[in-house]
Amino acid sequence: MGIILDFRFLEVSMELSTLEKHLELIEAQIERGQEEAWSRREAKMMELEPGDEAEWSLIMQEYDYEVGFVLPRILRNPFLVSLFAVYESTVTEIAKAIQQQKGAGISIDDLKGGFLKRSKNYYEHVLQFQLSLSNDNWQRLMLLSDLRNAIAHANGRVDRVSTRTIERILKSGGSKEELGFLVVEGTFLKETFAFVKDDLESLVERYKEWDTATRV
Repeated sequence: MGIILDFRFLEVSMELSTLEKHLELIEAQIERGQEEAWSRREAKMMELEPGDEAEWSLIMQEYDYEVGFVLPRILRNPFLVSLFAVYESTVTEIAKAIQQQKGAGISIDDLKGGFLKRSKNYYEHVLQFQLSLSNDNWQRLMLLSDLRNAIAHANGRVDRVSTRTIERILKSGGSKEELGFLVVEGTFLKETFAFVKDDLESLVERYKEWDTATRV
């Protein structure tokens, strides 16, 4: 008996795998950047004359700024935008596939509201297909959506995002405000990727099972 290969939504697995590798590279690059910044700091410190406290303080501030603010913000924040894009495209494509098979008259784009709200309503009321099996994951997806919007539309600048949204983001943990910007923590990035991967793999697998059953 030959092996049957299932290529349905294979690109989702490939995209998630690539994102996982990208996440590892991000943390490695941050670590390397910290080491390089430390070396530059040490070299500058060696050039100082005894008693030059003002210059010493300036060097320390520059080091802290690069290591604690610039590196994590520039390297980590955009990852959340890419991660949400993969989630959004997968949810939309599976919705279209189910819509076609069920002959539903409206699409997910016909509904109003933000993407998560539209998706949940469309899957539940139009497709009669459960979008997420985990309420905890869903709550975290809402946080991811808030962060994604703040980063994509405001570059993470706190003063360009509604106060209510910023309060919700900071209260949920995983990110902090630094110099007027949102900065995501490494642990949060890993945890967020893990639950998005879990939710999407579950959705794809349940769709495949449903699709196979409807075609028998």
